[in-house]
Amino acid sequence: MNSFSFNRFCKTLRWVLAVNYRSLLMWTVGSALCIFLYEILLQMIFPYHDPFFMLWSIASVGELFLVMATVIFVCSVVSSINDKRRRTTFLMLPGTNLEKYLSLVFYVTVICVLFMFLAFVAGDTLRMAWFWGSHVLSGEEAYSTVHEFNGVEETYYFWSSAVHFLLSELIPRLLTVWSSGIYWTWENEWSVFIFHVVLAVWVHSVYTLGGTLLRKYSFAITSVVLLAVIFLFSRHLPVYYWVKDILRGITSIGVVLCFVLPIFSIVNYWASFRIFKHFQLITNKWTNYDIHQR
Repeated sequence: MNSFSFNRFCKTLRWVLAVNYRSLLMWTVGSALCIFLYEILLQMIFPYHDPFFMLWSIASVGELFLVMATVIFVCSVVSSINDKRRRTTFLMLPGTNLEKYLSLVFYVTVICVLFMFLAFVAGDTLRMAWFWGSHVLSGEEAYSTVHEFNGVEETYYFWSSAVHFLLSELIPRLLTVWSSGIYWTWENEWSVFIFHVVLAVWVHSVYTLGGTLLRKYSFAITSVVLLAVIFLFSRHLPVYYWVKDILRGITSIGVVLCFVLPIFSIVNYWASFRIFKHFQLITNKWTNYDIHQR
């Protein structure tokens, strides 16, 4: 089988889901409870007098949570088949290497991240129910504040949702999601949007390669290498330019990176797939690729 089949890809993905759904469900429930406890403790430790700023604080931490969850899951792209028995079954599935590889990448990149987003929604919903129930039981008058955004006034309570704040943090800055709709904002040029997308794809490719290559401490080792590269080059490569403390676009170096980073991303994905194609039942203790046998 040399041609790609979407039907076989879906069947392979279903196998990956069947093997990992229990652990994914446990991660989702645990993350939802942790988010709920964090949001309750946030108000207890740092009592906010304005619900609007409390919701923004929740969204900021939620953004960090989703970003960290994404890179951790991506870096564990082949961890579900590190076990010899599972790897044997997976390699024997009817399908091409590309179908099997894409099923693993799709699982950790889309399905796992979607479940983590649902975990945030569930935890935030529990927080809303908690504050609303406390308000009803106390019998006190509801405290609210009104803030204006894009000419629309919104009323916020301590039991208001922070999900649309989170979406406004995650979606590139050309789009702003508010409870009353989606707005275009033109503070930044399209070049900034394109650079952010290219940078995100490159980071994804780096963690995919690290997760495919390394069997142990893949997230820690990949993160150290990536941070070292960013630290060494970012100090000498000014990417953004500002006008009166407002981000307006990217420099000529940023434009070059918009063309260079996609090439690096393609190389990373190609190397990751090549490592995957040479998977063996018995591998090196630290890596999935034995360079001495190539």
